[in-house]
Amino acid sequence: MRLSIILCLSFIISLITGFVNKAIAQASPYQGNERVYHYIDRLDIENKLPYLHTGNKDYAGRQLKELPVDSVGTATDYGQDYLQKQFFPSQEDSQLSRKLYKIPAALFSLDIPDFSLRVSPIIHFQLGRETNSGETIFLNKRGLELYGELDEKLYFYSSLQENQSNFFNYLNASIAHTSAIPGNGFYKSYNSRISNLEGFDYALGEAFIGFKTSKHTIVELGHKKHFIGHGMRSLLLGNSGNNYFYLKFDIKIWKFHYQTILAELAAVSSNTELNNILLPKKYITAHYLSYKPRHNMEIGLFEAVVYARENHFEFQYLNPVILYRTVEHSLDSPDNVLIGLNGKWNLFKKLSLYGQVVLDELKVDELFSDSGWWANKYGIQTGIKYIDVAGISFLDFQLEYNRVRPFTYSHWNTSSRFPEVSVANYSHFSQPLAHPLGANFSEVIFKLRYQPTRKIVIDARYLYTIVGRNDILNNINYGSDVLIPNGTRFSNYGVSQHVGVKSTIKLIDVNIGYELYHNLFIDLSWLSRSDSNIIENINTNYIGGSLRYNIGRTLNDY
Repeated sequence: MRLSIILCLSFIISLITGFVNKAIAQASPYQGNERVYHYIDRLDIENKLPYLHTGNKDYAGRQLKELPVDSVGTATDYGQDYLQKQFFPSQEDSQLSRKLYKIPAALFSLDIPDFSLRVSPIIHFQLGRETNSGETIFLNKRGLELYGELDEKLYFYSSLQENQSNFFNYLNASIAHTSAIPGNGFYKSYNSRISNLEGFDYALGEAFIGFKTSKHTIVELGHKKHFIGHGMRSLLLGNSGNNYFYLKFDIKIWKFHYQTILAELAAVSSNTELNNILLPKKYITAHYLSYKPRHNMEIGLFEAVVYARENHFEFQYLNPVILYRTVEHSLDSPDNVLIGLNGKWNLFKKLSLYGQVVLDELKVDELFSDSGWWANKYGIQTGIKYIDVAGISFLDFQLEYNRVRPFTYSHWNTSSRFPEVSVANYSHFSQPLAHPLGANFSEVIFKLRYQPTRKIVIDARYLYTIVGRNDILNNINYGSDVLIPNGTRFSNYGVSQHVGVKSTIKLIDVNIGYELYHNLFIDLSWLSRSDSNIIENINTNYIGGSLRYNIGRTLNDY
């Protein structure tokens, strides 16, 4: 079916159901817009968002739209200018009856009493060359998104993206290993009719509907991914994988923000076997409680349990206020439980210190015995953000360190259909739910962002990672791949950090973007990546350009 037909059907169906029972306000679709996240971070560090819990990236659209204009910044603030165009019509346009580009962020907008609607196209065309291999790298993305609200009670969002692309050599190796494209779902091979380009053809859909049940509570049903944390990565719940079906309960009152997510996951990718048989399912229940003792501090407690049942859903995990570990113990400990801590402290209206700790399993006496007990599974994150470096406006940097022990997020339980894959591990669609590398790694990321003018944005990243990989040739499990059952581990003791086939990954990524119109960018990008895997050295050098509209850049480092 052609893309135009698919988009028209998606629009009609979403619009019809939208008039019946939908709306936007409480959970607007900003998952793909890194500029919104960045400007919100700046405002938060400057202590201009005292009541927003930034550790939970499901930002409420109404929270942003209800900000007093003078609290956002001055008239020369690029962030204020962008957010104004993203959410509000200008004073002149607000008096107009036109529907096209009344708000710069939306192609079509409708505002009538008790109902609003936004419709925007999504475009991302990329073309470049992998110079070391001579491979042409391309991306052809087209899509449509719409969102709206009704009676300030119901909100909705729906989007569809159709893609044809190929990938860097290291991503092709990952796809061949996991049968999954990072951040996406089902795919098939693609051969261009007008050239010799070959790659993948895949679509991505996202949609959710929510209802504000009271002044402080929301219930949301949808299909997307979530992110908990203040960093570039999350060790608790990340958004680098595929979308999943979920039901979310959200409570915001006083200094607290509490969220429970019930989600259905796929134990393997649908490309694992192409015989139209229902994939084995598993489930995750997670809750996150965030508390702001002061306007510049935030502390969050996280707990999640992943469980697989052959014939039924485990209803005991529906309790949103119980500790899942106690339930799991009462079931004879068959499931995978993680707990975590997330925190942030803003200082001097310039700095933000943040971090995370995740505990999968821990035996205290073994931890201090220095024996390398395999089941001491945990991860840590520390980071710092610094805005307006050296007094230079909109020169911002971020430094982050992540470290995860071997076998963290893994589990022993397997399926009769896929005995080589653990079905209760912390993954979905053969992609990790937390850090994209899985486990058994240490990572340092340095990010620099500079916006010298309203139209130009320069982003640069340097990444240094050490990872102990599994020995694929000899089939030895060293704990890096969370999909593999940890019952196949190489040893119970002597499990040190980076044990296994040691690799050092270095990556430099520079992008210069020029904004032609609101959210319409021309990009020039350069990437250099090396991987010193002793089994297979993979080096990548790329230069290219892109045109993108209403979508951020996709960053796949591993």
